[in-house]
Amino acid sequence: MQHLQLILSIASSKQLVIRALKIALVVGIILNLINQGEKLIILDFQNINFFKFFLTFTVPFCVSMYTAITMKLKFHIGEKAVDNAVLRCSNCNHCLEVKKEQVIPFCDNCNEKTKWKISSIKDKKCQH
Repeated sequence: MQHLQLILSIASSKQLVIRALKIALVVGIILNLINQGEKLIILDFQNINFFKFFLTFTVPFCVSMYTAITMKLKFHIGEKAVDNAVLRCSNCNHCLEVKKEQVIPFCDNCNEKTKWKISSIKDKKCQH
């Protein structure tokens, strides 16, 4: 449940949603012009496939959000944590609890080789 709450917290970020909407607008317009351009240019609204029209904006929005969320879930060293989380180093299995807005440090054991990932509830190596 902690993982889902973290994803929802990231996805509801105003900055992320605005960026995804901008990307969807630009890419959606370009793709609609490629796919249905001749109908759009002459304003032939009766023959425009509106399902495809709106889906063409939805896909880049979803791709943008997915990419942003997965990048934020990686918890890069030196960046601020997006939310409270328990992290586990992929190299040595060392666990670390970080608080929202805390700068993510190197692992005490791995230093520059640190690769943090969020610890799941089922993870026996990190006790929540």
